Amino acid sequence: MAAFYFHPDIKTYNFQASFLKKGVFNIYNYLVDNKKTLPLKEEFVYSPLTYFVLGGYQAIVSPILGNGFDTWLANAESNSMVRDPNIFKYLLILKLPYLVLDIVIALLLMQFFADEKNKKKVFILWLFNPFTPILLYVFANVDIFPVVLTLAAFLFVKKSREAGSRFARQKLFTAALLFGFASGFKLYPLLFVPFLFIYGRTLKLLGLTPPAIFGLISLPFASGAFVQSALVSGLSTRVFNPGVNIGLNETIIVSLLAISVLFFYGAFIDKAQNLFNFWVGVYLLIFSFAHFHIAWLLWLAPFIAVLIVKRPSLKWLFLILAFLAFAIPVLYEDRFMTVGLLRVFSTLYDLLPTPFAVLENFYDPYNLQGILHSILAGGSLVLVYKLFKKEET
Repeated sequence: MAAFYFHPDIKTYNFQASFLKKGVFNIYNYLVDNKKTLPLKEEFVYSPLTYFVLGGYQAIVSPILGNGFDTWLANAESNSMVRDPNIFKYLLILKLPYLVLDIVIALLLMQFFADEKNKKKVFILWLFNPFTPILLYVFANVDIFPVVLTLAAFLFVKKSREAGSRFARQKLFTAALLFGFASGFKLYPLLFVPFLFIYGRTLKLLGLTPPAIFGLISLPFASGAFVQSALVSGLSTRVFNPGVNIGLNETIIVSLLAISVLFFYGAFIDKAQNLFNFWVGVYLLIFSFAHFHIAWLLWLAPFIAVLIVKRPSLKWLFLILAFLAFAIPVLYEDRFMTVGLLRVFSTLYDLLPTPFAVLENFYDPYNLQGILHSILAGGSLVLVYKLFKKEET
């Protein structure tokens, strides 16, 4: 699967990361300063650690990729992936770290259970479910780096409950460090910082640590280019886009409203006793009220695997929501969500209509997206309610 599906994102961010081999440290300024002369003109929308890890990996595997790899990366022609005979090798090698981290996630998930039977269940569920291989090997989801770190962070949170008070603090601080380093790859873990403040009532550093780590990582890149590319780009701020106009140009941001309800519930009622549930709740609410990128689904996937094993009574609700969450992006007006992924074999795939194009012959695709998203939101709200109704995690 990894070698046979091509999404253009893998070429874009690897083209950007390739400049590390050429001695470029601040990729944000470099891309802005040289935009007119670069064949691919997109900004680097990830946090700095993504650039260094991808660029470092490229430097290591360059002898295997061969001399033509950088030429392929710099080729902006739409047919470049079809014309290069090494395309399957490139895709396989570039996605190889995802396979390694995929297995690492499976091993981490086993640590959430004491019972050997449940360990095997979650291991098999993660590696052989029909959803995550698509996210990783079809869409080349670079978000797997922060996902591994956030999952490891929650494992330390879990272990802190089992340790003595002295070691509990150390494990919680380690968890906070991991959240911070995860944000060094992608911003989304910072959305969880308010809940860390609640949880660390007697350990305020718990909430301060992730943004402090992110600040230290970002400090060498502080510039207008970094802010515009990584902090306030359309992809980064999409979470807060949907809103309800209440008059005089004032808007209620729906996702922020929902997360605020969860925050105040945690602060004054639940006291954020179970961070795991709050993490799942936050991102379920984001997916409910935002035009989400399919890559975002990976943020939640490992945690859902844990919940399915721990709360099997909810497995059908999880399954329905998963199908809805995948069906909505398939209906986007984007060829590389469906038929374009196979273009690596032949440009004849350009002749195939997308589901969007087929559907608009007899129904409004945007309306169907809205219907499916509304159902997803309803199911997600029920799931959030069920999570906090009975604590089992």
